[in-house]
Amino acid sequence: MVTVGGRRLLLKAAAGGLVGAALPAGTASAAVPWVQAARFLDAMTDAYDTDGPRLPQSYSDQVGLLSTAFTYDAALTIIAYLALGDLKRAVSIGDGLLHARTHDPEWGTGPLRQAYAVAPYRRGDRAWAHTFAAPDGTVDAGGPFRFTAVFTGDQAWAGLALLALHRRTRDRRYLDGATALAAWVRDEARSPGRLGGYTLGRNRQGAPITAQSTVHNADLYTLFSRLGWKAEQDRARRFVERAWIVGAEECCFSAGSPDGGTLDDGARTLEAQTHPWLALRDERHRGALTFVDRRLRVTDTPDAPNSELTGRQRYRGITASTLSPASDPGRPIEEGLPRPDPQAVWFEGTAQYAVALRAAGEPRDALRERDPVTDAQAELGAGQTVGGRPLPEKAGVVAASSPLHVGFADSGYYPSRHLAATAWYVLSIKGVNPLS
Repeated sequence: MVTVGGRRLLLKAAAGGLVGAALPAGTASAAVPWVQAARFLDAMTDAYDTDGPRLPQSYSDQVGLLSTAFTYDAALTIIAYLALGDLKRAVSIGDGLLHARTHDPEWGTGPLRQAYAVAPYRRGDRAWAHTFAAPDGTVDAGGPFRFTAVFTGDQAWAGLALLALHRRTRDRRYLDGATALAAWVRDEARSPGRLGGYTLGRNRQGAPITAQSTVHNADLYTLFSRLGWKAEQDRARRFVERAWIVGAEECCFSAGSPDGGTLDDGARTLEAQTHPWLALRDERHRGALTFVDRRLRVTDTPDAPNSELTGRQRYRGITASTLSPASDPGRPIEEGLPRPDPQAVWFEGTAQYAVALRAAGEPRDALRERDPVTDAQAELGAGQTVGGRPLPEKAGVVAASSPLHVGFADSGYYPSRHLAATAWYVLSIKGVNPLS
């Protein structure tokens, strides 16, 4: 965030899509923010395989999740690569999702798990000796931390990414894969509750989850819409609209429902505001964006409890939920992990909010929100690795400025470079609404 001559202005102009006009001849392309972001995506995608189907590791090694590749992150990376014009890598990840769907060690062909392992590891009684796939083609469903749940939101995002690949390549495999994922949600996750919509899916043990997510239903609305499934599209939309809460002073979306019959009255989350706006683009819900600005704004400085910022670093952005700033700085986010900084900025969410503002016709506000993410890419995450190998410097966005508690579960985000944070940043630069 230190301005050196005109370099900062050039970087921001490049991030705003004005490269041709703003960058003088001879300026190194590596200085362009989306070029740097792409270098990080490439490093994570090519870390263990450079040919054929694969999935990218989601976080740099420093977060401690080993070679875990989350389905959501992989799908979002496909969409970012298509925006960047890298069809080859987008196809390789899309083929990885198709392969994972048809080579599950438990059920063969079915829905996608929450995550997979993409490199050898040993953790307790679990081990994997291969990269993405074993010689017999099976994959390590869940990875080292057993993220074996089947979430409807993951099926939605994977389906959207596959449909985007089908539009670009006309390869029928991607359409068939997306259709199969949508059909699983339709057949296995329809909620019997009065609110309608679809449930979260199945937990790690394979048992149905009755709870529902506003975010997942908004994502499913777009998937069903693109497939032309009107009944399913309308069902998902009805749940989202019923989650809209009109208050005396502010309006927002509930995060979902614990039972299909009542709305969650706890934490209000960033994604529950942005995803419905991006998917439905209904002017009646514009207040959700105002809610984010008023209720989810934080500023992280070195003086904040447990902040990992140093010197004169200061970041203003968006947090994960209304309960994140109320997290106890004296209690670890999870056992054995750091204590939270209540003022930590969630860069994935901040970039996502920038995408929502641009979709709302507010380009100046969108640029304002994106600025700290551009700064974070240039300043945070130094010395991080993937598979033990150094990542390119000043490339890729960390998930959060400091350890961040989500507020509604024992989970958080950390200053580790992250695929989803970087992919949303790319989409904010390119003006792509992945849920439109």
